[in-house]
Amino acid sequence: MRYSLQKLIAIKFLLLFFLTSTGAMAQNTSPRLSASAALGIPATLFGVNSKFMGIYTGAARYSFNKTWSFETKLTAHTFFNNATGNGKKTSLDGDASDVLTFRTPTYGLNGIVYYNLHNILGLDKMPDARWLPFVNLGIGMYWYKPTVSFADGSGSSASSFGAPYRDYQLGAGTRYYLNHLIDLYAGAEYHFAQTYYLDGIKEKNNPSLDTYLNFYAGLSVKLGAKKHANLIDWAHKNIEKESDDPKDYSKWAIDGSVGLPILLSPVAYRVTGMFGLGLRHSFNNFLSGQFNFLYGNVAGNQATTGTPMVGSSEYVREFSTNLSQITGRMLINIRSMIAEPSNRTMWNHYAVIGAGYTKATGDATFADNKSVKDAKLSLSPGIQTIIIGYQARKYINAHFDLIAGIDFNYNGSKYLDQAYANTSIDNHLYLNTGVTYKIGTSKDREHIDWAYQNYNNYKNRKTVLEQVPVIEKPVTEEPKIEVIPVAVETAPASEGSATDSVMPVSQVAAPAQDKTVPSAPAPELKPSPINENVTVPEPSSVPVKTTVQAPATSPAPVSSAKKYEAKIRNSSSLSQTNNKPKAYIATYDVVPPPYKYNVIVGCYSVNKLSIAKNTQDQLALKGYSPSIYRSSTNSRMLRLAVISTDDKADAIRVLRKARKEIDPGSWIYLYNAQ
Repeated sequence: MRYSLQKLIAIKFLLLFFLTSTGAMAQNTSPRLSASAALGIPATLFGVNSKFMGIYTGAARYSFNKTWSFETKLTAHTFFNNATGNGKKTSLDGDASDVLTFRTPTYGLNGIVYYNLHNILGLDKMPDARWLPFVNLGIGMYWYKPTVSFADGSGSSASSFGAPYRDYQLGAGTRYYLNHLIDLYAGAEYHFAQTYYLDGIKEKNNPSLDTYLNFYAGLSVKLGAKKHANLIDWAHKNIEKESDDPKDYSKWAIDGSVGLPILLSPVAYRVTGMFGLGLRHSFNNFLSGQFNFLYGNVAGNQATTGTPMVGSSEYVREFSTNLSQITGRMLINIRSMIAEPSNRTMWNHYAVIGAGYTKATGDATFADNKSVKDAKLSLSPGIQTIIIGYQARKYINAHFDLIAGIDFNYNGSKYLDQAYANTSIDNHLYLNTGVTYKIGTSKDREHIDWAYQNYNNYKNRKTVLEQVPVIEKPVTEEPKIEVIPVAVETAPASEGSATDSVMPVSQVAAPAQDKTVPSAPAPELKPSPINENVTVPEPSSVPVKTTVQAPATSPAPVSSAKKYEAKIRNSSSLSQTNNKPKAYIATYDVVPPPYKYNVIVGCYSVNKLSIAKNTQDQLALKGYSPSIYRSSTNSRMLRLAVISTDDKADAIRVLRKARKEIDPGSWIYLYNAQ
């Protein structure tokens, strides 16, 4: 039975529709669906090995639970070698030396089962862990169309994609958690392809199937995930649900660049130029994607002597090649992953990875005085290009950034310098600088590339300082506790009396009645409210009865007699200082808040403690007394507060100051010790 490429596309969309529909229903509980794209480099185990060209994959994955998941994956790749080094023959021997060149485009559809290893390794018990190792096993169907040229001048070329071959794969890798929306991942897969013809030949003696390794890296988008409801694979990283971030950052930008392209060719380099334009979307301050277009020229010239071989680098006297390049790129902000800057005078640093196609046309003059003009040096859709680079970014103002960088372009062609007989391919560098225009920014709206906690990156001039402070969670009214003041006269205490554990005489109410009561030991203090009448004998044996008096304010309930006595002493201290709380003292330990009203100037996940402490140090240098609080041992949220107090008016005063000097989004968190 013959399969067509149209059937492959139909199967692809059916599977994607099934997974998307299933995942959409699952989003009501815990997010389970993710989509990914990856770039791989094969290491072939063929009779005639292929050159390193990119394997492009796109996939949709459904997670059944934190351990098991299933993925459907589409793959596109071309195996080729246009410089095997084999010489011409008058007759073929039936082995790999018969092949001069081959080119085999392939398209595949895989179903893959993944098993996460974080539960075995104990990483799912560590909220700070960012690695999620996995193993996988899959099977796929691949359609291919081989073309081969043999040493005797013959060749063969398939006119269409024929019957597919089965492909089994076994692999291992790891995911890296960037944030609740994005994962990076990398790994290796061993592909057991059930065909002999990926390199264009089935050897006569000892034929072997064409197996290969795929080393890949990619990006995964977790659909519907939130900080408090991560993809189920990362459920151990869920944090407390918090209100939506009121900060509205710009995320789109246009990058323009100019620079020098340098072709890595034996023919001497000649200075030329190149320019580019890219549309970029930043998912957050450390990851962005870009669609980029570049146009430029590479050139070289040299002196030639004698009669060099046609097609060799010595044969080319002069060449000039125009390049048009379209690529998709991913930029990873290294600065935000290592140490956030303390101010905008510091540069952002990016790792760049991308892939796409390059079209080339060229002119050349050769040693024998022959020449060509506007020669097409690439086929449709173009020369496959893989890009690895570095970029630095400097903040100029709210609208513009300065950029500079270098890109290494791995080109799947040896024709750019028109020395096509060389065994090495023609790669090139692009040294560039330029500017970024940040779309939709203003003095009151920053671009998310510069959204750091270590400095004020967002100024909303419309913030009303007199508004009611934002409260994260309601606090239930604390039950009142009745304290027992006991009256005694000033006299020496007799043995066994309770004068050491009662309140001073100055706090005693007048006796309610004059009634004799038998002598009894002092009552034991309890943590629960007490409403009974309590009597204590006097030294003169004339007992006095006292009535319980409830104070105007009460401390929070406690769970032990010792803590209860401490609260009583604290209540006494407050009453002697006109009910004013003690002075606030910052702590450098992560503890629960000591008081009810807490002015919060920053929130962090528990795995961002180092960043929180860095911000704490910065605020301390500015004269503040910041502390990092965690409401309970189960909390996934660190709160950076500049004051903790029971005085609401004092908290509002500090809130106004914090909104002016630190962050307009500062708010009050009500902490209930219960």
